[in-house]
Amino acid sequence: MRTATYENIEHALLKWFTSVRDQILPISGPMLTTKAEEFAKRLDHPEFKCSNGWLDRFKDRHNITFKKICVEAKSVDVNSEAMNDWVTELKDIMAEFTPDHILNADETGLFFKLLPEKTLELKGVDCSGGKRSKERLTVKVCINMSGSAKVEILVIGKSVNPRCFKNVKTLPTQYEANKKAWMTSEIFSNWLNKLDKKFLLQQRKVAMIVDNCPAHPHVKGLKSIKLVFLPLIQPVRHNPVTKVSFRI
Repeated sequence: MRTATYENIEHALLKWFTSVRDQILPISGPMLTTKAEEFAKRLDHPEFKCSNGWLDRFKDRHNITFKKICVEAKSVDVNSEAMNDWVTELKDIMAEFTPDHILNADETGLFFKLLPEKTLELKGVDCSGGKRSKERLTVKVCINMSGSAKVEILVIGKSVNPRCFKNVKTLPTQYEANKKAWMTSEIFSNWLNKLDKKFLLQQRKVAMIVDNCPAHPHVKGLKSIKLVFLPLIQPVRHNPVTKVSFRI
């Protein structure tokens, strides 16, 4: 195998690599590239560039490979009768509303301090990770079936007035807060009523599909939004706007 051209850079990079992995922190290829070029400057090698070829040879020489830190799998039992009823209901909705007027709204957790689940590691070494951060925000997204219109994102945090909001006059999203940064029935109802008033002014009639959870109550008095609930358990393929929702 070809020997290292810049042995001192390689030695420093390998030492840094093992030190970081000993702390159970993930490392990616771009991180290695950046660190190698930092060491090159410190060791007076301004001509050094960490090319893909150099990085590949470095990993080969030290048996470094890319591994997944952990795998989580979950199986779901689907009630076929409930799904058949849902498919029938969906056909009725699509007969009444065009794809531009069928919306899907859902929440997702944004774990903004969560480290990657894959890392570079030495071959033969057990790949383990540290404790995963559970700090999160909740983000509510809403888009129509055709993908032509997206509703302003709603973000739910823990603090009513976070420090990062200091001197900020306007936000690019709606923002709500509670102790657990979760969606609640009150927040959902307020969000839906505001959206209903907006659609009423625009003279729009829409069907909004949401999942069936305690935070999504049946909101009365809606004039422009027909609220449609998914069955309690549904596979991804039966969500009518799953594909376009990922484009938000």
